[in-house]
Amino acid sequence: MKKKTPKKITLDNLEKSAMKYLEKYSVSEYQLINMLKRKIIKTCFFYKVKPEKNFDFIKLITKKFKRIGLIDDKKFSENKTLTYMERGYSKKKIIFNLKTKGVSDENIKEGINSLKTTYVNSELASALIYAKKKKILTFKKKEKKFNEIKKKLLQMSQAGFSYDIAKKIINLNDEKEFLDLEKFAKFGDN
Repeated sequence: MKKKTPKKITLDNLEKSAMKYLEKYSVSEYQLINMLKRKIIKTCFFYKVKPEKNFDFIKLITKKFKRIGLIDDKKFSENKTLTYMERGYSKKKIIFNLKTKGVSDENIKEGINSLKTTYVNSELASALIYAKKKKILTFKKKEKKFNEIKKKLLQMSQAGFSYDIAKKIINLNDEKEFLDLEKFAKFGDN
């Protein structure tokens, strides 16, 4: 099978690549810049030219995309924060994941604050999702053993949840208590 020869680097070609990438993935500005750099380096290596002169195109593209709203790290942060929280990620893990995607501390803070519109206690709600997903909760009537509790507490703390939240979840006795705690995390005291 013959390898496809890459198109030469032009502003138009790079812009089309960036559009295709944004159609496929939800990314931060940092991720888009890295994708464009990789594309430029790969193409320049193929044509044996220096890639540095083409890096100016990246600034033009990101500036344009920001202006028309295709790249918005604040919105990206808010959406990713909610997605991660609903997957059962702790705040620590959410912050770590957003930092690896190149989101600024200010936008991360905005994203975490945006959770307050959906959940009263997002960390508790996230911990409940995590506990359900990882089968930490068992409502069988057998007596809970110390080593088993210790193991579950360790698992919750390694996921980034505080001791208080982990203890609260592990000490649940039945499904009704779980549902009440879940309702409290979402709506608060009503």
